[in-house]
Amino acid sequence: MMSLTKNLKIAAAALLALTGFAAAETTMERIQSDGAIRVGMADSVPFQFKDPASGEWRGYNVDMANEMAQALGADLEIVDATWATLIPGLEGNRWDVAFVDMFATPERAVKVMFADPYFTTRQTVMGNTRSGVETWDDLNQDGRIIVFLAGTADEAVAREKFPNAESRPMIAEGLGTVFLEVASGRADATVASELNIRLYLASNPNAPLTILEGGRGIDAQGFSYAVRPGDHHLLEFLNTWVRSAKATGLAAEMESKWIDNFEE
Repeated sequence: MMSLTKNLKIAAAALLALTGFAAAETTMERIQSDGAIRVGMADSVPFQFKDPASGEWRGYNVDMANEMAQALGADLEIVDATWATLIPGLEGNRWDVAFVDMFATPERAVKVMFADPYFTTRQTVMGNTRSGVETWDDLNQDGRIIVFLAGTADEAVAREKFPNAESRPMIAEGLGTVFLEVASGRADATVASELNIRLYLASNPNAPLTILEGGRGIDAQGFSYAVRPGDHHLLEFLNTWVRSAKATGLAAEMESKWIDNFEE
């Protein structure tokens, strides 16, 4: 006859299996076990972009990701993504962190958890100077076309602020394609982060492009890294690391290199 102790052990094991309490490996445990962290990146100059000559990733978040992985004691693996696949790829476990200049919005927070903001900017509207569109009201009219990267916060803002214009989401690797669509006259305007727009205008001074209504923009928001729901240990690590990067001057150093003095 089985001993009472043995029966209790069997019953406890069965209960754990039935109730799902058997502890699964967390993302942080898997990272430490494998010695590598996977980050998903989608093109957005100057935060992360492919060097056309070498095919290697460069930019603010590339340097920051390497620093983050070093602090974690893990190798860095950058996985190519597009803006439309960043969150689905995170949900599908193709990468551990969406390590890009992503606005933390309530709509996205339904699907992912965001770390503390590491950089703050706002969105604004850039138009073609030859289109006759000079104000936001001019753009919010039938017959006007506004383009944006599909699956981004820019899409939500464009549809909300300019409901009367024709919205055209674009599936592309980065904002450069969207900006060219406006510069060519195939669209009247686009919505994007003010930083990205100003950097593009500085690099392309002869393009027929301008920020509509001067400095008017959408309220400032934070760029944040994103993880899967439930990855609390990894999220706490990222929050601690972001705070440390700001306190030690690392974030300021990267901003000076990639934003204030950026030369593509």
